[in-house]
Amino acid sequence: MSVPARRFLLGKTFKRPVANARWISSSDNVADQPKYSEATKKIVYGLAKVMGYYSTSSTAIRVSHDLYNVCAQQMEKNKDFFVGTCNLPDNFQSWFSVTQLHVWMLMVHLRAENQGKLYIQELVNRFFEDAEAKIREHGITQQKVINSYIKDLLAQFHGGVVAYDEGMCKDDPVLAAALWRNLFAPTTNDATDLAYVVQYIRRELQALEQFGGEKFNAGIVEFGKPEARFES
Repeated sequence: MSVPARRFLLGKTFKRPVANARWISSSDNVADQPKYSEATKKIVYGLAKVMGYYSTSSTAIRVSHDLYNVCAQQMEKNKDFFVGTCNLPDNFQSWFSVTQLHVWMLMVHLRAENQGKLYIQELVNRFFEDAEAKIREHGITQQKVINSYIKDLLAQFHGGVVAYDEGMCKDDPVLAAALWRNLFAPTTNDATDLAYVVQYIRRELQALEQFGGEKFNAGIVEFGKPEARFES
């Protein structure tokens, strides 16, 4: 990893995004909203299909936004665990590593789905689009510099996927070693925290089996909360 990239990754604090809200005033009458006939619906849906809205590629693009957003929220939702318990620094690198871990877990499940490769590619696209946006949010605008950061992150991503795959297919010590290199590298944690995350990964990979087919096509997925205790 280049020196400028390392300084950025380790020095920037992750900023929580501000969510936009749409409000419906009390004067808005839902009953007054137009109701479309079945004939109109057929025309609209037919036009959407002709324009490719329901094609496999367009569906994958739409769904990938919902799936990725769930992954991207995990660092903030579980900061008490990842920062408080696991002592990860609250910065861009930790956000990237935690998000990558959850993207990888979805990738594992998507491999068994129809058109899984396409969905995985779109999921990864969303990940790196978001990473680039966050780099720009920190005031870095020169494309050459951004490309250097993205290149380093991409190498980190591919290395992490290979390591996590090996750990998943072998045993917990191998998975723990992968976590030590890809998630816990900036910390001085002991084996207990590694064991907590290994437990979390095994549990969530199994839980993701309930989200398949129609749920995945609708972008519906969720992760449980990591626990700083050993489950029976």
